[in-house]
Amino acid sequence: MLFTGSLLTVGDNSGARTVRCLKVVSKSKYRWACLGDVILAVPQRIRPHKKVRRKEKHRFLLVNTRLGLSRPGQLLGFATNAGIILKKDDAVPLASRVRLMAPFELRRSFRRVVTMATLNF
Repeated sequence: MLFTGSLLTVGDNSGARTVRCLKVVSKSKYRWACLGDVILAVPQRIRPHKKVRRKEKHRFLLVNTRLGLSRPGQLLGFATNAGIILKKDDAVPLASRVRLMAPFELRRSFRRVVTMATLNF
C-alpha cells in the first residue's frame, strides 16, 4: 500500500528515476494505492535530455508493490515499489520500453503494459 508522499522507482526509459506520489486517481475515496492503481506523481530525480521534466505532474501506474499480491495458493511480493509513467489521457506508457515484471492482473485495463514488459507472470 502506498500513501501520498511515497517515493517510487520508475521502471521505464521515460527519463525519470524516482517519483513522489501526490494523489490516488483511480480510487476517489481511498488515500492508499495498490497494484494496478493509477496515481498522480511528480518526478524527483531525472536523467538529462529525456521526455520527462522535473516538477511536472504525470499519471503513474503501479506495477510492482512490496506489499505483494495474493493469488490462490501463493503470495507474490516484489523487492521495490515501482511503476511506469503513462501518457496524459490514455492508458499507454510514455516510454518505449518497460523493464519491470508485470503481473497478469494488469491484462484487463493495461494490456499494452503487459506486452511491453520484460517478464510476465
